[in-house]
Amino acid sequence: MARSKQVTKKVEKKAEVPLITKTQNETPYQLDPAQVERAANALVAHMKKHKEEKEAVGTKDLMADEDEAEENDQPIFLSVSTKKHVSNTNSLKPTKIVLPHPIIANDAKICIFTKDPQRVYKDLVASDAFPAALRERVGRVLGVEKLKKKFKSFEQKRALLADYDIFMVDERVIKIVADFLGKVFYGSKSKRPIPIRLTAGAYVDKSAKKDKEPQNVVGTAQGVAKEIETALNSTYLSMSASANTSIKIGNLSQTAAQIKENTEAIIAAIIPKHIEQGWRNVRSLHIKGPATKALPIWLADELWVDDSQVLDEPFQKKSIGEGKTAQTKRKWDEWEEELLDEDELAEKKAKREAKKAKKAGPAKKSSLSKEKRKALKQDALSSVQTSLIA
Repeated sequence: MARSKQVTKKVEKKAEVPLITKTQNETPYQLDPAQVERAANALVAHMKKHKEEKEAVGTKDLMADEDEAEENDQPIFLSVSTKKHVSNTNSLKPTKIVLPHPIIANDAKICIFTKDPQRVYKDLVASDAFPAALRERVGRVLGVEKLKKKFKSFEQKRALLADYDIFMVDERVIKIVADFLGKVFYGSKSKRPIPIRLTAGAYVDKSAKKDKEPQNVVGTAQGVAKEIETALNSTYLSMSASANTSIKIGNLSQTAAQIKENTEAIIAAIIPKHIEQGWRNVRSLHIKGPATKALPIWLADELWVDDSQVLDEPFQKKSIGEGKTAQTKRKWDEWEEELLDEDELAEKKAKREAKKAKKAGPAKKSSLSKEKRKALKQDALSSVQTSLIA
C-alpha cells in the first residue's frame, strides 16, 4: 500500500505595517500630515469610547480633587522626547504659542494678579473702552498687597484656585506672585498663572528704568484687552531640564482635524526655536490623553545627534581598577575588603599571596651544593704553600 503524501500548507507571512509613515519626497525631518491625522482620529475615538463606558457604569474617580470642579472636557497633550537634555532657565515665564483653534472655553472665569495699586486696573477693566464680552469673563482683579493680606493660609489659596478657571499675572510681578502662591498654583501646569503685559498700548520710557523709583505704567483698555484675548487663544510651553516635555494641544470636544492643525502649528513653533539643533535632536513625537497610551506621529531613524558620536568599533568597557592611581586602587581594595565576610576575605588573601609567590618565581636555596663545596675546598688547599708540610 502506497504511503500517503503529507500535505503541508505554506504559511505566508503578512507584511509588517510600519508604525509611522514619513514623506519620501524631501528630508525625513518633517511631519507627515496623514500620520498626524491617523493618530488624532484613533485617539479621539478611543477617548470618547472610554468616556461613554465610564459614564454608563457610573464609576467615580477616587483620586480627583474635591476642591476643584470636575472637568467635562478632557485635555490632549503633545509629548516631545529629545536625544539630549533641553533646559530653559526662564521656567516661570512660559512661551506663548498662538493656536488656530483655541483650547480655553469661552465661558472660563478669569482672575488677574496686578501690580499695586489694583484700583487703577479695576477701573481699566470697568471702562467703556474695554470690550463688554471680555469684561464679563474677568471675575476678579487682585493687587499684590491685597493678595498677601487676604490669602495667607494654605486653605485660602486652595479656595481661590477652585473659584476661577484661568489665572493671569502682570509680568512685572510674576516672581513675587510665584514666591507667595507657591506649590498650590505652581505645583502643576493646569492652572499656572499666565503672564501678560498690562502695559500694552502705553508708552514706556526706557531711560526711566535707570531711576531708583520705577514708573507705574498702565496700558490702554484696547491694548490690555488684546493682550488678554491673545493669551486665551494660546497654549503655553514650559521647558525643563529633561529629555521629555509635554504641552496641551487640544480637548476631547474638538474634532480630529482641529487637533491635527493645532499639533502642526505647535511643532512648527517649538522645534526651530526651543530645541537645540532642531529636528536632529528630536527623538520622538507622540500625542496622548490624561490616561491613555501615547500614539506616535514621528520617530527618529537614528539615536544620535552628530555622526561623530558613532563609534567604528564596539565600545570597550574599562575594568574596575583601570585608569586609577595606586592610592585610589588601594583605597578601593580596602573598601571592598570591608564588605567581605571572614571566609571570603581569607580566600582573597590566600589568592593574593599565591599570585605574589608565582610572580616572584622559585625560592633560592640558602645552602651550597656538594660539588660547589668540594671545588671551593680544593681551591683553598692549592693556595696554601706545601713546603712547610714537607
